[in-house]
Amino acid sequence: MFRMIEAWKPVTAGLAMLSLAACAGTQLDAAKRVSPDAATPFATNLYKEYIGLSQMEFDEGDYKDSDVFAERAMASASNAPTLPEEMGVRDIPKKYVGEISEARRNLMAALDAGGREGTPDHAARAQAMFDCWTQEAEEDIQPADIAWCKERFMAALAQMAPAPTTSFLNYTVYFGLNKTDLSAESMTTLMDAASAAKDMPAGSVTVSGYADRSGSAEYNLGLSERRAKVVEAELKKMMGSTTAGFTLEAFGETQNKVITADGVVNEKNRRVKVEIRK
Repeated sequence: MFRMIEAWKPVTAGLAMLSLAACAGTQLDAAKRVSPDAATPFATNLYKEYIGLSQMEFDEGDYKDSDVFAERAMASASNAPTLPEEMGVRDIPKKYVGEISEARRNLMAALDAGGREGTPDHAARAQAMFDCWTQEAEEDIQPADIAWCKERFMAALAQMAPAPTTSFLNYTVYFGLNKTDLSAESMTTLMDAASAAKDMPAGSVTVSGYADRSGSAEYNLGLSERRAKVVEAELKKMMGSTTAGFTLEAFGETQNKVITADGVVNEKNRRVKVEIRK
């Protein structure tokens, strides 16, 4: 009996494999039967792109990936499109990882900056071709197909709506009671401000100092100016060579963020505001 069972194992395994093969490749027809009519323009275009990829893989006999793309097509038709394939989902050879990772970052930045709404056709093509690229890179057996997907991804990405330009940003740092020194948290905020000013690039930077009402008006005016000067000096150091013009303002205990009675200590009023304009 033991030998009989052992003898049947290869047959059973073979039947199981045939059963799995029969099940694979069934999603393409299902995807073709759904309608994306109620979907956004981006999702509708993405549906069409994924149907095309699913058909290509089906014709090549890659039923597993055909099903993957078909399922993404159906998600798009339901107006719930997936994101571009995450890094780590596929076993991509190391020689491709760096380039593909950078490509995904650029694609996500373009999509999140309004690419889906601004140029839905190019955005859908870019996402689908990125997924095509990762799929072919994982297989790494058809260099021409890898290049085909990559080239179409790059072309579509270049046609996507550019990110909207930022023309104004503001940051606030806070100080201890009667203090002008910058905390670690404040330094982090100023590093973010300096980086944003350089990326914009900034045309002007206004630094405004404030104080709470715990001291005299004259003392607080001087204190707010000293705080503003500390922030201005640190920003200039962080930004390095810049053509941005700096304006320094001091308001003392006037224009408080939190309205209080005279003599009241309030940490939200001990601040310096940085306004960056293009």
